[in-house]
Amino acid sequence: MGESGSTNTIDQLLGHTEGPADPITDRDLTRARSSAYIVHGNFHELAQICDDISTTGTIIVEEGADKTDVDNEVYRRVHNYVSSLYSYNEQIRSILNKRLNQHIKKGYFLPARDNKAAPDYVRRGTFLWGLRNDFQHGDYWCLSVQYEGTRNGSDCYQLHFQKREFEATPKGDLDSAGDYLVHASDEDQRYPLPYIGSFHRNLFSEFENAFEEWCDKNRA
Repeated sequence: MGESGSTNTIDQLLGHTEGPADPITDRDLTRARSSAYIVHGNFHELAQICDDISTTGTIIVEEGADKTDVDNEVYRRVHNYVSSLYSYNEQIRSILNKRLNQHIKKGYFLPARDNKAAPDYVRRGTFLWGLRNDFQHGDYWCLSVQYEGTRNGSDCYQLHFQKREFEATPKGDLDSAGDYLVHASDEDQRYPLPYIGSFHRNLFSEFENAFEEWCDKNRA
């Protein structure tokens, strides 16, 4: 994994511009597009509960809504998004492994803490992969929905990330989970909803388009 000289994110991820050994098929594209559709749908559902997910990320709910219901609904939508993002990456990895003469390990999508040359899509995506894993190992404790007051007849909340509660690995300690956190600042991670908004609208959409372009050059 390294610089390829190409502006295409797939080329950058692979570290070369050689393309696949076996041409991309319509079935490959259908699988990738279906997975991307689910990611977009889950993002839309998450963005719907915010005034602007990419900037403030403020959650807007009916005044007097039960706090436990608000918590659970926010966690459900975040879980659905990060889980579908993980599944999408696994679909892309599966397609690449079928068509390339090289083994694309999960590490391509989870760069080590000292890997600064990986594309922004996978570097920024490591935090979201970590959230997905924390839901499996840590029972959502790293996320906290906090009340911020009432505005225009609606209650406002913000989703906070609590680093000390992050348990993205079976061991559960921050040192073993370090690779999930190293590619974004503490300030960026503190408010996961704007992080997700910026990631999805910029990096995910760019990566999706890059994969389509990469496939177009290498179709069966």
